[in-house]
Amino acid sequence: MGRKTHMRDMKFNSVICDWLSFRHDFQPYTENPVLEAGKILKIDRNGVIENEIQQWEQIKCSSSDTSIRIKCDGHHIWFQGNIGRFREANNLQGHTLQQCFDKAATFIRAFLPTADLRFLGTTVRDGTIGEYGTYLTRVDLAANFHTDEYLQLSNQLASRRIGQRVARIGKYGPTWGYDTKRGQYWKAKLYDKLAELQGLRTPHPKATTARFEIQLGSEYLRQKGLNKLINWKNDMEKIVYGKFASQAFAENATVETWTDIPTRLRQHAIMWRDGVDPKTYMSKSAYYRFRAALLEYGVDISSPCNVMNLTQRVKTILVHELDAYRQKVA
Repeated sequence: MGRKTHMRDMKFNSVICDWLSFRHDFQPYTENPVLEAGKILKIDRNGVIENEIQQWEQIKCSSSDTSIRIKCDGHHIWFQGNIGRFREANNLQGHTLQQCFDKAATFIRAFLPTADLRFLGTTVRDGTIGEYGTYLTRVDLAANFHTDEYLQLSNQLASRRIGQRVARIGKYGPTWGYDTKRGQYWKAKLYDKLAELQGLRTPHPKATTARFEIQLGSEYLRQKGLNKLINWKNDMEKIVYGKFASQAFAENATVETWTDIPTRLRQHAIMWRDGVDPKTYMSKSAYYRFRAALLEYGVDISSPCNVMNLTQRVKTILVHELDAYRQKVA
């Protein structure tokens, strides 16, 4: 027998933007204000400035512990922060990406009233001058759900791969990609959102409000054509989020269902369950062929078997989505 994750209601209809970073390039030959909190200069022994780093202007919200950061050198604006949470008590609920950008744009226009922001939110190409407009550099997407067995769910998902990345245990649950050097690509994590909001050092073992979150870096956004705001229409948040969440929350294959696996495949599944690495006794081509076939039955032989999923008792872990949208945009 085995543990099964019940995901009949896992549709993730309310995917929110939990962090937004973007760069806006002004149209050439326009005059715009400079906004910064000083500079760090690197000066050589002859007194020549080798490099300078512009510092962020940090704007804190008096009604919460959140802040956003912004800077402008007259040619570009950089913005980053959890704008959905700005002026809100917490980020248990939030807004769509478009709503977060609109909120950030409203703030920028009020903060820099003399800047040329005609093309804020657009990406325009001028064949003779170059590119200008707005480019997303980081987007965090998240959705909330309730589970009655968070510890067991966390243990289950810790054995799952997302793409080629294996999970490691974080503070509140498994994380993917946080131990790699490709910080500008993507990361993902499952964590106990309720425990985080309550300031607890450990997650709730049983019933709680949990969150699965993905962080999309500049390299990932650029490669997928998602660094342009216009490409986030038609529920793109749900589509992108679903590609990651579907891998993490894939239905578990239990021993009781293995009778449906053909005999020629079942023997490899049993050896994998017993701790034998299939790569040690079959060719590379055969490994990929059997792996693809077994994935259709919910068995992923590319990850070590988690014996927590194969205990002698069937237990259904209830997981269902919670609405994560705020009622209105501040």
